[in-house]
Amino acid sequence: MKAIIVEDEKKGVENLMVKLERHCPHVEIIAICYTGESAIKEIEAMEPDLVFLDIRLGSMSGFDVLDKLRHIHFELIFTTSYNQYAIKAIKESAVDYLLKPIKPEELETAVERARERIMTSKVVSRIAVPISNGFRFIPVNNISYCKADDNCTHIYRLDGSRVFVTRPLGDIERKLPADKFYRIHRSSLVNLDFVDAFKRIAGGLVVLQNDVELSVSRSRRDELLLRLNNSKNLQ
Repeated sequence: MKAIIVEDEKKGVENLMVKLERHCPHVEIIAICYTGESAIKEIEAMEPDLVFLDIRLGSMSGFDVLDKLRHIHFELIFTTSYNQYAIKAIKESAVDYLLKPIKPEELETAVERARERIMTSKVVSRIAVPISNGFRFIPVNNISYCKADDNCTHIYRLDGSRVFVTRPLGDIERKLPADKFYRIHRSSLVNLDFVDAFKRIAGGLVVLQNDVELSVSRSRRDELLLRLNNSKNLQ
């Protein structure tokens, strides 16, 4: 991944560079910008895959930079010492919001999430799944959710019909675009576009547009809410 660092402190740049070199060697830094003005110029000229963006940049903020860009054609990770901007960062569809000093494991997770988004940015219109006598081709935008059944999977359409597939849920998950589908439980994978509501009951429940309710693992709840905010562009 080609990345640009936007940070107004040299020490902050150096710390992030060291951690990226050690923990995310597949990230190539193609530019470093110490001001918002230079960030706008470099981002539009170099078209990075990923931008690490500080919140406070002297006379400009990271949000000012985003407002002045003609196109947002990259994945975004905020890096900051201030935690009060997290909700605003979510509204910008950021991959993550990392507080300084940045923990290596959090950086790795954020970068991997950005990589997944980049890899799935190409539209996947349908997937081929094995059935008893061949293959079935299912439009992605017609898949409401998937449920594990031992080493097999039930794929449910929005109309309630289902396809029984002789493959584990993990195999089906890898076929589907990661920016649209999320594993809310070890046995459930949902299409985020079809989530109608979230209930804070027993750890969490998602309600789909066809009124199906599915349990959410406590460990996956916060990530689910972040993904729902991003996918639905909530204001």
